[in-house]
Amino acid sequence: MARVKYIEEDEVKDPRVKEAYERMRKKRGKVTNIYKALAHKPSIISTIGPFVAAVQEPDELDPKLKEKVILRVSRINRSSYCYHAHIQISKKMGFTDNEILEIENPEASTISESEKVALQYAEAMTTNPGDVPDTLFNELKKHFSDSQIVELTALVALYNMINRFNEALKLDPEDY
Repeated sequence: MARVKYIEEDEVKDPRVKEAYERMRKKRGKVTNIYKALAHKPSIISTIGPFVAAVQEPDELDPKLKEKVILRVSRINRSSYCYHAHIQISKKMGFTDNEILEIENPEASTISESEKVALQYAEAMTTNPGDVPDTLFNELKKHFSDSQIVELTALVALYNMINRFNEALKLDPEDY
């Protein structure tokens, strides 16, 4: 059970929260529990939604790689809320059960070398952000441009924050 009260749509007064709820409804078909928790802080919910969208949107990195990174980071952080949500999202994107399982142990998987390196980087950033090995970063640069590395780094950092927010508040996993 969540540690904070969810603010339901009929309780919302602030126009910034109403707008954020509408964006989420368009994206996911409903207002999610993370938004219902964030609604306590209109200035945060009104800015975090566009930021998350900018980081997640298809850009230079393949959307499936981004989803794999989100799953890997959420699994490492033991974020039941995000992992549960992104299992569902990945299946809607066409992931097979085997592709999802491969994210558990990327080294032993059949994914491409560039995906393995991206997932290793995500793990290093998640478990020891101040000490990503130069050797790993140099390997990352063999597969990705500086712009792609910035995109990947922003995604990993974002989901580390989101995972910690969701788990600290014990947000309830939900169906998508």
